[in-house]
Amino acid sequence: MKRSRCLLVGLLVLSFFTVGARPAQAAENPVKDVTLTRLAPHVWMHTSTGIVDGSPVPANGVVLESSKGLVLIDTPWNDSLTDHLLQQLKQQFPDKQVTDAIVTHAHDDRIGGLNTLYKNGVKVHSTKLTADLAEQRGFDRPLGDLKKAAKMRFGDIDVETYYPGKGHTKDNIIVWLPEDKLLFGGCLIKALETQEIVPTPDFYPDHWPHAVENVIKRYNDINIVVPGHGNPGDDRLLTHTLSLLENQK
Repeated sequence: MKRSRCLLVGLLVLSFFTVGARPAQAAENPVKDVTLTRLAPHVWMHTSTGIVDGSPVPANGVVLESSKGLVLIDTPWNDSLTDHLLQQLKQQFPDKQVTDAIVTHAHDDRIGGLNTLYKNGVKVHSTKLTADLAEQRGFDRPLGDLKKAAKMRFGDIDVETYYPGKGHTKDNIIVWLPEDKLLFGGCLIKALETQEIVPTPDFYPDHWPHAVENVIKRYNDINIVVPGHGNPGDDRLLTHTLSLLENQK
């Protein structure tokens, strides 16, 4: 089964960048934990580790606690790790279930746990393009219900998704939480410890800077930025990403 990857420097400031490899199956994965890091009163970052070319690569997603349930932004790397995350959430939030998820593009570290989500009755939202790509790559199909810019409300939490244009992939979107001024940049945005962007088969280097600039223009009062890989920070992650792209020319 062919699956694309989005790979960056790891959460623990790994000193390498790996591209285009197939992560090992969960049974071969020595890192089975999924960590939860609180970012705001009702927002957590979930981090799971996939194995790529024999090396661990952590990837970030987000968990939102709303008045009506929990919402995931992106899944861990695979079904096993996603099941582990769901079990952790049941322990931490015994009175709430995961009702919805948003996936930001069709790579393993974003959609690898879709089957587990569907088995647990979770609605998985995406753009139509991401849904089409996921299906082509052998994943369960997300709903494909998100437009270029979509405003959603889960219980008492407002969420906005936005497609800024091609960049890391042709389908990458970001997620904005206006109450917390928190931007989940996914793999479009690089952590400050990332030193290099290595070309991948399905990225768009000529379009990527414009996509980041679109995000900067749209959201100019950001407190927290969560990248797809690496440590969260502030809006400097956006300009850092632009610098990396400029250096690549």
